[in-house]
Amino acid sequence: MTSAELESPLMSDHFTNRKSKTQLKLELYVNLIKFYSKNDMPDFILSLNDLAGSSIGKGHKKDDNSSYLILYAYIKNSKNPNLKRKRITYDLEFSKFSTYEENLVHVSKWHSRLDRILKQRLFPDTDKFKPFLVFVNPNSGSGKAKNIYFERVCPILSEANMSDVLVFTQKQNFAREYVKEAKLDDFSAILVISGDGLMHEVINGLMERKDWQSAIKMPVGHIPGGSANALSCCVAYLSKETFKGLPIESFAAQSCFNLTKSLATPIDFVAYQLKNNRIIHSFLSFEWAIIADVDLESEKYRFMGGMRFALGAAKRILNLRVYRGRFSFLPADDCKNYVPKDSSIKINRQHSSIDLNDIQTITDNDTEVKQANFKYLAPIDQPVPNDWLTIEEDFVLFLVSYLPLISPDFLAAPEATFNDGHMHVIFIKQGITKAELLKLFTITENGGHLNSSVVEYVKVKAFRLEPLGLISNGQVQISNKGVMMVDGESVPSDIIQAEIIPSLGNILANLKE
Repeated sequence: MTSAELESPLMSDHFTNRKSKTQLKLELYVNLIKFYSKNDMPDFILSLNDLAGSSIGKGHKKDDNSSYLILYAYIKNSKNPNLKRKRITYDLEFSKFSTYEENLVHVSKWHSRLDRILKQRLFPDTDKFKPFLVFVNPNSGSGKAKNIYFERVCPILSEANMSDVLVFTQKQNFAREYVKEAKLDDFSAILVISGDGLMHEVINGLMERKDWQSAIKMPVGHIPGGSANALSCCVAYLSKETFKGLPIESFAAQSCFNLTKSLATPIDFVAYQLKNNRIIHSFLSFEWAIIADVDLESEKYRFMGGMRFALGAAKRILNLRVYRGRFSFLPADDCKNYVPKDSSIKINRQHSSIDLNDIQTITDNDTEVKQANFKYLAPIDQPVPNDWLTIEEDFVLFLVSYLPLISPDFLAAPEATFNDGHMHVIFIKQGITKAELLKLFTITENGGHLNSSVVEYVKVKAFRLEPLGLISNGQVQISNKGVMMVDGESVPSDIIQAEIIPSLGNILANLKE
């Protein structure tokens, strides 16, 4: 028996189930509501973790003096957790008093008490809930994001008695520029209804503010609305919520409900430095070689939704490309003795005189570019530090992920969490057959690829990648260094380096203990 069940109820009253006409006694506790009919034992216990909110109603008949308490719940299937949550409403009639006004006053007390409990669980430091700042890309997901907001998100926010300020993005980087100037104190969090690209804009906009050190702590939440919704998948995966196989509308509704129950959870971001010294920040992944090729080339199939990636992967495997690159990295503490599975992969240790204490803030076009207090990176035009390792190889696949999934069916790094402090690097060198690669892509859904002898995996704190060129007829074509993607967004294909910044931001997530 839990402590919540041992304590006295906060409120207790008799209601009638409007549909079944069953007489019920309800007891409200800090974490749950107990429903009784005839027995001393509750017939049903509703966890407040499954309750979006409540509202007040009135009977339709002229002589009906009752007031109604309506509860909006989203219940998980205990027998099959892979099913989506089921929305259930409880219409509860209260008619203890002779007038509607008296009944309304009492039901209003239930409604207010419930609302206060639910809000205090999310925002314990304030008595006044601020609205969400919601960005919607009306063109995202073949135009579905706009409908998702009005048809799925708005009703749930209304049930939870939460308000929002809606902003439709008008062009690329619109959200980035908007958050750079927004008065963030007016909002409780930023919600993004789109693909991963819009979240990338928001995070970089926050980092480009003058008050970036406090601005980046603004909680962000993601509701799937694009063809690539990896962040929403990761939130669902780590929150033990189902997401595979759900239509995007259902996934969005479930994500929105969970956002109303979510707490600000620290999340690692990664700071990237490009050759021109530009700094960009990332929440998800870095891709090069086949995955980046597929990500970019499948853009023309956006109308297919998530299926665009499967089609793009099949086409690229049939016309497989190999790229030579120099990969240098600082291994995580538990990977200092990293040894590749393939004994032919040679690891070189660096011999550099670089002193990281001498690194200065750089400037770019007379605008100061903060290096996010780089802890591990040497200047990009200098050798990497002595404690780094370097591998020069011909790569078929190169992926860096700091969250578990990069798509619904690609569990890239099962060990990754929001704030484990690591980047998870996966790479495959030349020599794998097309059939083997195709087979690997069929077992990524459950992370089975990591068990393959041809897949290398290492956790790192920082890395540098120097793409040297496409391998064609045994020669390195330096004019084609492949495609590079950060959070699914293209970056210049040239030398790039990055380090993880633990717990820099906050993500809204309903994690289960």
